Amino acid sequence: MFCPFCAIASAIPPSPSPALFTSLKGSAYPVLSTPTVIAFLDIAPLSPGHVLLCPRRHVEKASWMTGAEAAALGFWLPVLGRAVIGALGKKTEGASWNVIQANGTEAGQTVPHSHFHVIPRLGEGDGKARDASEIGDAERKNIALGEGPRVKLEDGEGRRLMELIKEKVKVEVKEMKSRGEVGSEGEEGLFVKFGDSGLKL
Repeated sequence: MFCPFCAIASAIPPSPSPALFTSLKGSAYPVLSTPTVIAFLDIAPLSPGHVLLCPRRHVEKASWMTGAEAAALGFWLPVLGRAVIGALGKKTEGASWNVIQANGTEAGQTVPHSHFHVIPRLGEGDGKARDASEIGDAERKNIALGEGPRVKLEDGEGRRLMELIKEKVKVEVKEMKSRGEVGSEGEEGLFVKFGDSGLKL
């Protein structure tokens, strides 16, 4: 069985600055590539900056992930949230975004490779946040399920967003290093401190 996310993961090696991947089946716009996880722009985004984060290894459901994969995904989700919002020129304090994950077709999973959607919800027009009372039930359901109108990601926009988000990820990691939250461990990637022991991501 062909898995598009495995194809992307195998074509894009772990790197602090992953490169665009283009094939006959389309392009992938990676924003993060570690030995354990990979993140790339959704090719039919619900909003600009819509990113998918998944374990590099093929695993269908979250319950099938290893502890290390789950920990790495949990580490990168807030980093990507801040990076995506920052790449869109907003501050995380006033911004809104979804993190959505489905397990199995009856839950709405369309690609059988476990993944998380990070979907910016920056509002319309002037960009001011709406009050919760302004969001109707039908729209709330679409937001919660990660549904709504999708438009194919254009190559120029994909390249632009990929570069912006990658740079923001680097800034986030640099800031965490300066606070002593993470440290380098050779070419293997990051070492996240939990007490005196650590977890390699």
